[in-house]
Amino acid sequence: MEKREDGIKLNEGYFIKRKKLNVKIMEYKKLMKRYTRGYAILKEQLEDIPEDAIDFKPSADTWSIREILLHLTDSEVHAWVRGRKTIAESGAEICVYDQDLWAKELFYAQMDYKDALELFRLLKKNMVSLLEKLPEEAWHRYVIHPKTGKIKLYDWVILYADHVDSHILQIHKNLFEYIKAGKHL
Repeated sequence: MEKREDGIKLNEGYFIKRKKLNVKIMEYKKLMKRYTRGYAILKEQLEDIPEDAIDFKPSADTWSIREILLHLTDSEVHAWVRGRKTIAESGAEICVYDQDLWAKELFYAQMDYKDALELFRLLKKNMVSLLEKLPEEAWHRYVIHPKTGKIKLYDWVILYADHVDSHILQIHKNLFEYIKAGKHL
């Protein structure tokens, strides 16, 4: 993400002013499109992946594709709660979670990733429906993250759109390592 001198961050063509309340409805629609597309792109990326690649781990300290998908779903659960809290209780503090502990203690490596993807889809769909109903001023509501501080709703949308993109990249890296290890697609 590129930051310009005037305090504006550029993220795939979307400009967000950090200091002034100057985000227009068209920008919200662009952000919503990015946020909404996460499930469709994720689903498309998974179409041609062989089942044995789903559980392939490039190394002991990395996640398999299954674990990535379970993480994305749990993260989306948190996103759903955090987004709703931002809208309903602006200024409230949100909780954090240990993603590695969740992966271990919640048996990500053994869970059904297709069920997780369906939950991911429904959470996204429900949140999009809510976000589309918001008046412009609601986009400037915020919550306090214990580690990173104040997060406005429009920043939250960017964060979770980018989160899916970063894990799609991680899935691609896993597939590259899968092929490099002599596995066949």
